[in-house]
Amino acid sequence: MLKENILSDLKMSSKSVLEHFTVPDDFQNGNTFKGKCMHCGTLISGSYKVTSNFVTHMKRKHRDLYILHSENKEIQPTLTQCIKKSVKYSPSDPKQLEMTNALIMFIAGDLLPLSIVESEEFKNLMEKADTKYQVPSRKHLSSKLLHEKSVEIKNNLVNTLKRAESVCLTIDLWSSRQMRGFLGITGHFILDWAMKSVMICCKRFKGRHTAESIRSEYEEVVTSFEIGFKIAAIVSDNASNMVKAFSIPGFDDFKVDHESSDEEIDDVDKEIEDDQSDDLHLSDCLPKHSRCFAHTLQLVVKDGLKDCSPHLKTVITKASNIVSFVRKSIIASEILEDYKRLQAANATRWNSQLHMICSVLNVPELELDKIDCKTKLSSYERKLLSELCTILEPFDKATVLVQGEKTVTASLPIPVTLGLKHQLKLISVDYNCKMIKSLKSSVEERLFQFVEDEAYILASFLDPRFKTRWCETEQIDQCLAVVKDKLSQVPTSSEPPCDQNSPPCKRAKNDDLFSFMPAPSVERKRNPSGISVSSEMDDYLSDNCINMSKDPLLYWHSNCQRLPRLAKLAVQYLAIPATSAPVERLFSTAGKTIRPERCRLADGTFEKLMMVKCNGKMLK
Repeated sequence: MLKENILSDLKMSSKSVLEHFTVPDDFQNGNTFKGKCMHCGTLISGSYKVTSNFVTHMKRKHRDLYILHSENKEIQPTLTQCIKKSVKYSPSDPKQLEMTNALIMFIAGDLLPLSIVESEEFKNLMEKADTKYQVPSRKHLSSKLLHEKSVEIKNNLVNTLKRAESVCLTIDLWSSRQMRGFLGITGHFILDWAMKSVMICCKRFKGRHTAESIRSEYEEVVTSFEIGFKIAAIVSDNASNMVKAFSIPGFDDFKVDHESSDEEIDDVDKEIEDDQSDDLHLSDCLPKHSRCFAHTLQLVVKDGLKDCSPHLKTVITKASNIVSFVRKSIIASEILEDYKRLQAANATRWNSQLHMICSVLNVPELELDKIDCKTKLSSYERKLLSELCTILEPFDKATVLVQGEKTVTASLPIPVTLGLKHQLKLISVDYNCKMIKSLKSSVEERLFQFVEDEAYILASFLDPRFKTRWCETEQIDQCLAVVKDKLSQVPTSSEPPCDQNSPPCKRAKNDDLFSFMPAPSVERKRNPSGISVSSEMDDYLSDNCINMSKDPLLYWHSNCQRLPRLAKLAVQYLAIPATSAPVERLFSTAGKTIRPERCRLADGTFEKLMMVKCNGKMLK
C-alpha cells in the first residue's frame, strides 16, 4: 500500500521506468535500494525520488522497450512487437553496410546536407523502408563513414590511374562567394579505348596565388596520386600566373600576351599577383602546357565586338535592357510566357551575349511591343542583331564543340581554326565590315598558334575523322614528318590493350565548320608528297576517313592490333583536352556544395564530399 501511494506522487517518467524493475517491499520513502531489471536481471541502485540510474539503464540496454512503453503506457506490447523493435542490423552486417554506402552516395551525389540524417522525417522514411537499419549519426557520418568512403574511392582512382599509359590534366583556381580560394585539377586518359575524366583534387588554396605556390600545390597533388611521371600535358586558362607556373625557364610554348591580360581572366574571381621571384625551382622536364582553346576563342570574339559599329553596340545594349526588364517584371513575363524565357548575358561568357540576342529575336516583334518597356527595337535594329548572330554563329558552334569532356577534343583546335577562317571568308562576301576584318586578324594572331603546335598536329592526324583532310597540299609534308618522327620513338613491341567491349558511340556533332575539308568518303593518295613513311602510316592513310558522327576511339578499338604503334600514340595524344572546361565544371559542382547556407562546411569534409560526388561512380 505504501508503494502505491508513493508511486502516485511521483512524476509519470519515474513511475514508468520503475515498472520495469522489481523493488523490495520493505523500504522507506527516500531511502536507496537496489531494483532488479525484469528484462536482464541486472541490479540497479536508486530511490523513488532519484530514478536516473534506472532511466539510464533502460535507455542503454533496453532502449526500444523504453521508447515503446513511453509512447503508449496503456497498451502492453506483444512479444512479436518487442522482438521486431529490438532487433537491428549489427554495424558489420552486409545489409547495414550496403544501405550506409547507398546513403553516403545519395547525400554526396545529390549535394544534400549531412544533417539530413538528423531529420525526423528522414528517420521515419528509413524506418518504413527497413526497420532493422540503424541510421548513423551526423558525427559518425562525417568523421568516419565519409572519410572511409573517400579513402576507398581515392585508392580505387589511384589504381585506375596506374593502368593508364598517360594522363592529361586541366588545372584552375576558383574563389567562392565567401572569398575562399580553391585549386581544382581534373585528369583525362584513355583506358580500354574509352575516354575517362576524373577529379584529381578540389582543395583549399590558401595564400598568394603566385606561380610558385601553384606549382608547389600541383607537385604535392600529383605526388600523392603517383602520376608525376605519366602526365603528358597540362591545360589551363590564359591567366599569367598559370602560364608562368608551367613554363620551362627560358622557353615558353606560348608567349604571354600582356596587352590582353586583363581580358584573359575566367568568370571566377582570380587573384593574379606579381611574382617577384624568377626562380620557381621547377624541374628540368615539365609536362607540356597548353592554353585553353575556348578562352582564346573568346578573346577572338571580344576583339571583333570591340570593332563593331557604335550603333550596333547601342542596339546590343537595348536588347540587354529589354531582357533585364522582362526578367524583373511579372506582367511582362506573363505576356511572354508562351515563349522561351529570355536569357540574360554573362559578361565573362561571350556566347551568353549571343544567346541573349537570339532569345530576343525568337520573340515576335508584335509580342515585344505589348510589354510596357521604354526600350523598343525597330525592324532595322532587329535586322542588325540577326546579321550579328549570323556572323558569330560559327564561333558559338566552335565553342560548344571543343568543350566536350568524355569525347575526343584534342583533334579539334586545328580543323576548327581553319574552319572559322573559311567561314569568315564566306561571310565577308555578304558582310564587308570592320568587325569581319578584326575577326579574321584575331583568328590569325591568336588561334594559329594551335595550328603550329606539334601535339595538336599529331592529335588531328590520329583522329580517323580528319587524318590529313585539314592539310593544304604544302602542309602534308610537315604533318607526315612530325608523325614519322614521333612514331620512330615508339617501341615496335608496344601495343595498347584492346578491351572486348567497345565504348558507346558519342552523339553526332555539327560539321558545318569542317565544310572546307574533302568529304570523309574521298580517299587521299597514300603518300602524296613522296615522303618515306612506315608501313603502319601507309596502312592508316589508305583507310577512308570515318564519318564525323562516329567516335574515333571505336576505330582504334578495332585497329589497335593492326596499327599498334600508331595506336599507342593515339592513346597519348587523343586524350589531351582542348579546353579547361572540365575543371570549370568541377567548380560549378563545388559552388553548389558550399552554397551560402553551408558556408561553415569544414575544408576536409568538403574535399571528401567532392571525391565521393565526382569519382564515386568509378566503384560501380
